[in-house]
Amino acid sequence: MTRKRTPLNKQQQRRLAALFTSFLRGKKTLDKLIILVLSGVIMLAFAAWPHKEGRSSDSGGHDAFHGQNGQTYRCVLKKIYDGDTVTARCNGQKGQQEIRIRLAGIDAPEMGQKPFGEESKRELGKRLGQNFDMHYLGPDYYQRSLGTLFVYGRNINLQMVEDGYAFAYDSKDTPAAYKQAEKNARAARRGFWHKGKNQQPINPKIWRRHHL
Repeated sequence: MTRKRTPLNKQQQRRLAALFTSFLRGKKTLDKLIILVLSGVIMLAFAAWPHKEGRSSDSGGHDAFHGQNGQTYRCVLKKIYDGDTVTARCNGQKGQQEIRIRLAGIDAPEMGQKPFGEESKRELGKRLGQNFDMHYLGPDYYQRSLGTLFVYGRNINLQMVEDGYAFAYDSKDTPAAYKQAEKNARAARRGFWHKGKNQQPINPKIWRRHHL
């Protein structure tokens, strides 16, 4: 699988700027001018090169799902990547298709957020089982299939937040029920929230900003 390049974060940018400033010290004025011009050209080329921001996970080489937004499709679980991403074989409009599904409305700790990422992944496996229904909501930025997963009518996405093993996704589009479920889980000290404040995971959106 081809690896997508990601832009430098703010900390990396500051380090690069410091190294560049140190390099320029002692150079003659003409040399500095030439270096600055070449650097500008390189930066423009880098900016023009296509790259993705945000979460490092992509579609994993899977084709876009052939399904209709708002419809529900039967799926068989193939692999769990973390607490909010799985691969499954689903019955789409063109027959069975293996796709990567991003659970809509929630944000689970990344696998690098130890031990919370592994714990969230394990808890999703307990609730999901081998067969489930996906209410398809369309592709996300990375061409993964956004979906709400159901087992015997139970909303697994929402349950992960209710049980304290995932955050409500930090977005204005996240349903109010998910945000309220996170508040309730924190208040009841369920899942991650039963630990002391200094032992609880930070929001994955914040963690990714500094680590991915």
